[in-house]
Amino acid sequence: MRTAVALCVWLLGSEVLPGSGQDDMAARGAWRTAAPAPTKRTEVTASALGGKIYLIGGFAEPGVGNLTSLAITDAVEVYDPASNRWTTASPLPNKVHHAASTAIAGKLYVVGGFVQSFLSVWKPIANLYIYDPGAGVWSEGPPMPTPRGALAATELDGKLYAIGGYDGNGNTGAVEVYDPSTNQWAVKAPLPTPRDHLAAVAVKNRLYAVGGRLNRDYGRNLAAAEVYDPAVNRWARIKELPTPRSGITAAAMFDAIYVLGGEAPEGTFATNEAYFPDSDRWQPMAPMPTARHGLGSAVVDGRLYVLAGGPRPGGSFSNVNEVFIPPSNAAQARRATPQLVGAIMALLAIFDDAGVLPSESSPEANRLTKALIQFQSAFINSVDAEVRRWFTEAIEAKFGPHSSDAIARFRINGWTSESLEAVVDYAAVHSVWDRDGLEQGFRAFNVGKTDWELLTRVFRSARERLAADGRDLHQTYAARRREMPGS
Repeated sequence: MRTAVALCVWLLGSEVLPGSGQDDMAARGAWRTAAPAPTKRTEVTASALGGKIYLIGGFAEPGVGNLTSLAITDAVEVYDPASNRWTTASPLPNKVHHAASTAIAGKLYVVGGFVQSFLSVWKPIANLYIYDPGAGVWSEGPPMPTPRGALAATELDGKLYAIGGYDGNGNTGAVEVYDPSTNQWAVKAPLPTPRDHLAAVAVKNRLYAVGGRLNRDYGRNLAAAEVYDPAVNRWARIKELPTPRSGITAAAMFDAIYVLGGEAPEGTFATNEAYFPDSDRWQPMAPMPTARHGLGSAVVDGRLYVLAGGPRPGGSFSNVNEVFIPPSNAAQARRATPQLVGAIMALLAIFDDAGVLPSESSPEANRLTKALIQFQSAFINSVDAEVRRWFTEAIEAKFGPHSSDAIARFRINGWTSESLEAVVDYAAVHSVWDRDGLEQGFRAFNVGKTDWELLTRVFRSARERLAADGRDLHQTYAARRREMPGS
């Protein structure tokens, strides 16, 4: 126990995200690459629901199979950040592009967009499609009062706000609100600057509409930024978007709004600019690795996933999936929280109880502590596919239908004796270290196979010694965890 207490101060100051550029990451955020979507698309919409991300509609790459639909797609692909895997959901009831979406109370809502009409792809619709993930089926709600595409939508106070867009003749400033509890639409104060290809985000009971273009012309991009207060049904101007652009996506994290991508005649944007409502200021953030427009985005567990979109202006396609770690999250992640520290201290304590903890300050003790810290950090923070695959499969094997909850708890609280046991036992029967790219994924966290072997050996020895003394590993851990920080 003395060893664990002595390590407490050291652990609280430990860096948990390795690598260069940490100060820049804390100020501007950082990007990682995740598993690409199954199909290449553009002019999509995306929303998070139940810890997963739904990538919906748009244009697919033209081919023989979709010529009759002019490449408009009804595809719905679902990304699970916990496993870094994609699956396919039931397709939309209609092939649609430039739609908008949001999630409310466990259901997904897709509204508006454009559909095919003879040889044109620009017929605006007012349709509202509702997806129930439990049943895996789509239903149709009452249509919007105003048909339109290239609109923006967001959830605010349990209602869907549909904002702006193009109605077939020109821009509309329509702001129409759907209330799922009454199954009705209501008309609200119009957007002061009617436009299309804009983005909308809700923060602290306010709605923000940013960017966009006039009459579908990306040569007429706007810097307009406006805020809506539902309490008084009134819009007001805020500081303009620093880089006028359209075909953008936006999302809110930690009370900041991130506006990404877009297109102009000169090319596509990798631009990522953050707006801070409390101070009415914009700040440049780390740009996307892949510039694109017509993209979708969604936030899961404090990370912003930016998906698909065209890498060139106009008709171009991608299946890119890039992950933004925002500054507030990155800065917090740099240092261990009390919960993460307490988890490691409790493990060290039970190793000490079992008599298998290496001598204090010995090279092996330092390596063991480092392994506990850095493998915990890797399994929480890494977006490397093989790192995430190992952890997710191990947790699923041990916890079964409760694995999602176990993963969510681990991301906040770090190791438990059961989660460590899960990855140790899984690695014992699966050749995880033979998987291509795994060692490289852990190299970013300054640990490798030999560190894992040491941690495995100590953990197994502790389990065996405690069992021989008639003590249960997990009960012993639980008792020790209650004594540690962040319990």
